[in-house]
Amino acid sequence: MNLTRIKTGETVHLEDGFLWSDEFDWQPIKQQLDYAVDGTPIVQEGKKKGGRPITLLSKDASQGWIQRKYLNQLHDWSIAQAEQFTLQFTYPHDTRSFKVIFNHENTAFEATPVKEFPTVSEDDYYNVTLRLLEFTRDAN
Repeated sequence: MNLTRIKTGETVHLEDGFLWSDEFDWQPIKQQLDYAVDGTPIVQEGKKKGGRPITLLSKDASQGWIQRKYLNQLHDWSIAQAEQFTLQFTYPHDTRSFKVIFNHENTAFEATPVKEFPTVSEDDYYNVTLRLLEFTRDAN
């Protein structure tokens, strides 16, 4: 899959092996139940307009790696305020695309060296967790 910074068109390729851990946890319908004085249920519901979490993680130490040279760029993107990205799946069976921002409500970015000791090269690999939100900011 690819993560593209919309403002500049820069792209980082995320290697296969990332798991979208909360793919089916999203509940797009918000519902509130109240009762009238006579006991009649009053149900209000609406569809959420954004905010779907997309958590991409390395499920185990043998997959979902990113080289340090790309990790630095992802980290810089994760701390840039008001940035939007396109997350594009590139699997033969899944080519969905999402407009996303980093999820700072939770920890947006985590990384640990695969070999669990300090890296010595920009080519060393890291296990990474990226927490994103499907979201589009208006241009106004």
